[in-house]
Amino acid sequence: MTAPPALRVVLVGMMGAGKTTVGRALAARMGWAFLDLDDLIEQETGETVAALFAREGEPGFRAREERALATALSLERVVIAAGGGVVLSPRNRDRLAREPWVFWLEAPPEELARRLRGAGAARRPLLAAAPREGGAVRGERGAVGPADGAARGESADAGPAGGDAGSAGAARAEGGDPMPAGAAASPAPAASSPRGPRGSPTDDLAARLAALLGQRAPLYAAVARHRVPTAGWAPEAVACAIHRRLPAVPRSPGAPRHRPTPSVTPAAPDLVVEAGAARYPVWVRPGTVGPGGAADLVPLVAAVAGTGSDGSRDASPGLAGSSDPPVAAVPGAAARPGRAGSRPPQDAAPLVACRADPEPRPGSAERPPVALLVSDPVVASLYGHGVAAALEAVGFRVARAVVPAGEEAKSLAWASALYDRLVEAGAGRDAWVFALGGGVVGDLAGFVAATYMRGIAFAQLPTTLLAQVDASAGGKVAVNHPRAKNLIGAFHQPRLVVADPATLATQPWPAYRGGLAEMVKHALLDGDPHLAALEAAVPQLLDRDPQQLAPLIARSVAVKARVVARDPEERGPRAVLNLGHTVAHALEAAAGYRVPHGDAVAAGLAVELELASRLGMAPPALADRVRSLLGRLDLPLTLAEACRAWEVPPPDPEAVLARLRYDKKNRRGRVRFALLAGPGEVTLRDDVPAALVEELVRRSLAGASRV
Repeated sequence: MTAPPALRVVLVGMMGAGKTTVGRALAARMGWAFLDLDDLIEQETGETVAALFAREGEPGFRAREERALATALSLERVVIAAGGGVVLSPRNRDRLAREPWVFWLEAPPEELARRLRGAGAARRPLLAAAPREGGAVRGERGAVGPADGAARGESADAGPAGGDAGSAGAARAEGGDPMPAGAAASPAPAASSPRGPRGSPTDDLAARLAALLGQRAPLYAAVARHRVPTAGWAPEAVACAIHRRLPAVPRSPGAPRHRPTPSVTPAAPDLVVEAGAARYPVWVRPGTVGPGGAADLVPLVAAVAGTGSDGSRDASPGLAGSSDPPVAAVPGAAARPGRAGSRPPQDAAPLVACRADPEPRPGSAERPPVALLVSDPVVASLYGHGVAAALEAVGFRVARAVVPAGEEAKSLAWASALYDRLVEAGAGRDAWVFALGGGVVGDLAGFVAATYMRGIAFAQLPTTLLAQVDASAGGKVAVNHPRAKNLIGAFHQPRLVVADPATLATQPWPAYRGGLAEMVKHALLDGDPHLAALEAAVPQLLDRDPQQLAPLIARSVAVKARVVARDPEERGPRAVLNLGHTVAHALEAAAGYRVPHGDAVAAGLAVELELASRLGMAPPALADRVRSLLGRLDLPLTLAEACRAWEVPPPDPEAVLARLRYDKKNRRGRVRFALLAGPGEVTLRDDVPAALVEELVRRSLAGASRV
């Protein structure tokens, strides 16, 4: 399997150089998402960078920063503003040096001091404390450490220059001089002397920044491909200059250049799901959640939640500047390796936070209803701020909760934490829970909505392809039990679903392709026209064009909606949705859930189509046709391939077969399969010979593409 090339831009440089402000402007120009690395760390922990420095010291913060950078570099079509001290870690430098588009934003120390003076410096942990006599920060840990009381206030962007947490813990804090070979040849712009009255606060700050810059300049040069001056240039001009250097970087197809003013009356939904007594709209709309903001979400939520809003939001600022700053290549950068891989980090320790206590509006006679916005750290950092603002515009009091990424969040412990959050926020029966993220977040948030006060309103804002085409519709919500996945759950239909295909642009490729497997399954259930349309749309699916994806996603969800309408609580006919899933679930369980669901489904489809062929139900050509489509979509064709893609040893065949025997769909001890006779012709069978199943499973685990 060959993944498409990763696309992202990383901005490095000193605190105050403008990484955040320029990064936002650049992301807006390109239609990409923007990610501030410090914000990601704060979303993970629920603490400010300054507080983390105070509690864990610089080593603790740097360890978190390493994990956050690894996570950020797994994303696609994103502009990343890295912290000023990110280059202090050799591991970070190694990762950044492999990235093709790393820009070093420069400014002289006196300009940095001007931007950071006052509160801006106070928020930087290692600039907050006054320097010792002589001024310069030496860079050793503890020279200006947490015990000095630096950890006060926020670390967010400070003023027009943007910002990062920064650090005085330069090279020596990492255990030796990390200056890379050849870096000494790079000019260090820190040599200039700060101006101003000697001994003044600005003079002191500039001196400290000069010292820091002198230490870090070689490190920035070691990872950046280009350097861009920012002093005297508007952020938009700097962003424009960087953009001009990226001739091969496409703007996200279909992404709007400016946020349109949302219409008060939302357009008709793409479909309406009817599930028993529940009836709810599904909108598949590019630009409703991110990356350019969530203004268009306002009328959609208001139409269903009925809280009322004028829906007005600011448009993105226009781009100004008649000229651009000069962008210079960093010496030696061209000789560095190409780019980092897009495999998600394996060592990212998920951390959690519940943030932002909602406050009643001053002077308001009535307390608006609470909206609990639940997401994981990355999604919270990418889209959480915009969605929270949209919900406030609708009229909600927004409480935010950030839970770990991955299955560990689907626990009763985390459900209890969200109950606490609702209670603390004063949530009543009129409260809503909004799930912003993938299937895990949707399952957990939906379970909490189903059980808090015997059930409150719930909305799905899926940001992964798997969640958009499958998990967000249907009303199955659950948490895991130590002995089984999804063992504790309910059927609780959402009040609305809003899927923004533009959010899929940032999804790491291996995660995105998992959603494609579910789209193939839905097309097979729907019939030959749908399957043929999906085959014809492979280039658009690979390109992730949100405008092209939207109708394909809506069509896929519609298949599930029709099945759910016939069987809202999975008492019979809904089992056809398990096409490919019987073998997939067995593989996932036998592999310890280290093989993602989508890849397991792709391999499961291949096995179960071969099973139908061997039973004489389906022509062999159908299995070949589906294998061809799965291959074009970069999906695994065998159980062994699904494991190898994630560096997981294929499990013992006996373990997979044992899991099959305990599948929850089984009846009277017989394994039950959803098998195809042809596109749109699915049958539930529990009379499949065990020996045939065993043969096909063994061969697929051995890596035979045609089992």
